[in-house]
Amino acid sequence: MDYQYHTKRILARDLAETPELRSLWEFANLAFAHSAQQYPEMGISEGKRFEQPSDFTEEMGINGITFIHYASSSSEDAGNASIVATAGCKPWSSALNLDQRLKRMREEREAREKEPAKSPEHLNEGFYTKEHEDQLLKQIEKLGPEDDSQEQDGVPRWEVMTVCVHPDFQKKGLADKLLAKVADEVSSQVKSSGKGPEFKLMVRTMKEINEKYWLSKGFKPVGEKFFEAGTFGSPTGFHILDLSQDHHTN
Repeated sequence: MDYQYHTKRILARDLAETPELRSLWEFANLAFAHSAQQYPEMGISEGKRFEQPSDFTEEMGINGITFIHYASSSSEDAGNASIVATAGCKPWSSALNLDQRLKRMREEREAREKEPAKSPEHLNEGFYTKEHEDQLLKQIEKLGPEDDSQEQDGVPRWEVMTVCVHPDFQKKGLADKLLAKVADEVSSQVKSSGKGPEFKLMVRTMKEINEKYWLSKGFKPVGEKFFEAGTFGSPTGFHILDLSQDHHTN
């Protein structure tokens, strides 16, 4: 089938007020579930990438930008186009912000526990538990203070994030097209800030699942942290990998 494609650019600070937010949240979780199912040994196939739509906007931050790629079966159906790919970017932060994640986990668990109609078993089903919080706290203490720098030797760094493609539209070059848009966007942002001409695109991802993909795109590993078994419910533990790619402004 031939499709008509178009791409929409949305500032993260405006996303919460658009009808796209919920669709984008559902789409990102669909893509995450499909990817996670390919690695059942990681124990994350039942989880969500974003528990709530607000988690998506929170991760994007106030200065983030997202690109949404739509497809429709014909130009006449453009009004009924579906999201088939997305990618975003925001100024890089070296910090993992695990303390904020821990706070949200506690708030969500406490809110669920206030619902008397639900049994304890149901409250824990598919959600993080007190044991998950304790494990994350141990990880935070082990990692120690985090570096929150956005630049390295004066070179601006921007994070590429939430790169997702619908399973039915993979192997069509959609991710590459969106990554090119992200690079152009960052180039423009860096130039308008009076910095450059050099800048770096950064990716933070789970090594066990996505390392090969990002290496194939020309990114190079620049940092790695290991999270012990039990963190976020993982039975095996996992590595969070930071990768970097050098660019110049257009």
